[in-house]
Amino acid sequence: MMPPDPTPEVRRDIERCLLAYTRGVDRLDADLIAAAFHSDALLEGYGSPGEAPVQSFLDRVIPSLRDRFRTTQHRLSNITMEQRSDHVAVESYVLALHVATSEAGPEQLSTFNGRYIDRFEQRDGRWAIAHRQLRVDWSSVDVIGEQMAGAYVFGTRDQSDASYR
Repeated sequence: MMPPDPTPEVRRDIERCLLAYTRGVDRLDADLIAAAFHSDALLEGYGSPGEAPVQSFLDRVIPSLRDRFRTTQHRLSNITMEQRSDHVAVESYVLALHVATSEAGPEQLSTFNGRYIDRFEQRDGRWAIAHRQLRVDWSSVDVIGEQMAGAYVFGTRDQSDASYR
């Protein structure tokens, strides 16, 4: 028998939280990222052994993404949720695209396909991540060739981006 689904309201709140996280990462917005987590949340699987507190992750992720990549896009799909006695277990597939520039050659596209395995808890009326495990399913690094023709306007990775207006 399948565990019960959370209510539509809980599902909506959790999905908003997940999307705030991905938007925060792509816009380098530490406040949006932090809003997805409880302040004592632990993260595991982000390139260092064991679990790390969310504040340690925040201190590291923004400068790392800013310094290493021109842009990123994180896309979520296949979001499943199971209501447990005291939390909601959530698995989300993530496709993360990272574009790195190089003075020595063409841009590179790093593609990460994996999953977020989250424990969401409601505290003081707010659903947020209490524990996250990141799991990789596959990844690749490719050279970006010729760009599409057109006079496109590039997004920005801060609050000057059009999405904040």
